[in-house]
Amino acid sequence: MSTTSSKSFGLRQDFPFVRMFGFFLSIFTMTVMRSTIDKIVPSPYYSITNKSTGEDYIIFTDDAIWMLILMLFVIFLTVTFIIPIVLYFRGLSKWEWDPTTVVFWLIFTWSLSFFFTEIAETNASIEAYVLVLSKISDGLFVVFFTVFVLRTYSNYIVPLMSDWINIGKSDTQYGPLLDILGSILIIVFGITNFLSTFNVEFGVLVAGVGVVGLVIALAAQDTLSNFFSGILLLLDQGFKTGDMIYFNDTYCLIREIGLRSTKIYDIVNHVIIIIPNNALANQNILNLTKPDRYYRLRIEVGVSYDSNPDEVEAALLEVAKENSSIEQDDPTRKPLVRFQNFGDSTLNFALVAWIKNVIKMRQINSDLHHQVFAKLRAEKIVIAFPQRDVHLFHEGVTQMAFEDNKVNKSREETQEIASEVSTSEEPNKVSELVEDLPDILDESVNLDADKDEENMAMAALMDELDQLRQEMNTISDKNKESENEEIKSLKNQLSLMEKNFKDRENEEINSLKTQLSQMKKVFKESENEEINSLKHEISSLKADLINKEDTDLDENVDDTNLKQDTDLEESDEDIKSKKDEEDLAEAQRLIKEIQSRKLD
Repeated sequence: MSTTSSKSFGLRQDFPFVRMFGFFLSIFTMTVMRSTIDKIVPSPYYSITNKSTGEDYIIFTDDAIWMLILMLFVIFLTVTFIIPIVLYFRGLSKWEWDPTTVVFWLIFTWSLSFFFTEIAETNASIEAYVLVLSKISDGLFVVFFTVFVLRTYSNYIVPLMSDWINIGKSDTQYGPLLDILGSILIIVFGITNFLSTFNVEFGVLVAGVGVVGLVIALAAQDTLSNFFSGILLLLDQGFKTGDMIYFNDTYCLIREIGLRSTKIYDIVNHVIIIIPNNALANQNILNLTKPDRYYRLRIEVGVSYDSNPDEVEAALLEVAKENSSIEQDDPTRKPLVRFQNFGDSTLNFALVAWIKNVIKMRQINSDLHHQVFAKLRAEKIVIAFPQRDVHLFHEGVTQMAFEDNKVNKSREETQEIASEVSTSEEPNKVSELVEDLPDILDESVNLDADKDEENMAMAALMDELDQLRQEMNTISDKNKESENEEIKSLKNQLSLMEKNFKDRENEEINSLKTQLSQMKKVFKESENEEINSLKHEISSLKADLINKEDTDLDENVDDTNLKQDTDLEESDEDIKSKKDEEDLAEAQRLIKEIQSRKLD
């Protein structure tokens, strides 16, 4: 929409032309019709008369009648035109507090007061009664006027004064203080005017108020203390509504600052806490919102001594860069990593980052811890935990002797077997007693002969140490006896297991020998059958050759027989060598099987 179409005669389109026209028209009409009204209003007065006696009961002058007419006219103008026009020029669509009702009663009671005063002056017979009504109207006028001023001050004047005072001091909060102090003054002013209307003596009243005030001051010390503490909190400007504070080990938001108490919202537990101002003024409070909404967060982490410090710093800085809630643009608030110290078990680092909104501090802190853990795990950087080596030494045994005993092979094997078979459920009382001993167990104590009390204390301490040594020796003897019994039982179990294993091994060897003998017997029988069959074939071949060959071959028969015998012997020798090789392979296989079973 263009500017020319949204305005009429240089004014906005929603300008109340009708109300403005009606307002001026009403004033013009009243001015023009004044002469006509004067003719209608009886002059010099109008009276209510007793017809039988002709006596006037009540006389109404023209001023009294004009007072009633003007009252109605002003009420009409104010309610119909003035209040809506003022609302328009304030740029609002609705009043913070609608003054229409109070303004109506203000005009009505004020007009009635003048009306009754005029009636009292012209009616001597009822003057006393009419003056009472006039005073009542004046009292009601004071009450409504006090309410009007009080609501106007709280809703309109206090915000203007607070904004004017807060120029350049955005963290101050004078509004509640101005509201309460101004309201008290207005109420006191209204009460005094109301009492003065009825001619109350203030001297006696002030004396009574002083006594009552003293009693109240003694009886309500805590309330007055909270009241003045609230004023000091508002003037001190330590915090304001909406600030985030750290109070009683929790994070809270300021909801309301009153003169008696302050309401804060516990973010962690989701509750409203009402704290007396006196208690709040004496507490150490951290305002996390000041000097600005930024907050510096520290994420501490300890890594193992095998880690590379440069890689750890790079990983932590990368985590800070990937989080959008951390300030990255301001060069004075860049995230950084500090190598703090060398711990007992860790290299300690701290990621220092500025977050943009302190209200989200707890969520960002949790997110950063998750991201740091995931990043270090991805980079294969170990987050270390505390580790401590504790060596226990008995009296009279040196560290070298203890190490020699520890290296002893037989004792180490016994301890390993004992740990595999059963675990002790009772706590090690010896270690507990050693942990409770002071560091001066094996140190010599020099007694001062000049200090009897110290000598007695040291003697008592040495007695206790001796008793502890005896208890330790007793417990160690018991532990040794129990260990010896366990070792004996383990040895018996081992011997029994060895005997059972040998018996089973002998049985398996005998069964294997029986199987071997049977296999040899079967093999020899099959071998003899094959030899006999070969001999029969050779003899049949010989007969055929003899029948077929001519007499010329008779000379070579001997040679042929000799050659055949030689071949037969060679075949026999080959068969025997094969048999020996097979027997040897079978024996080697059985020996290997026996050895593997022994190992099992």
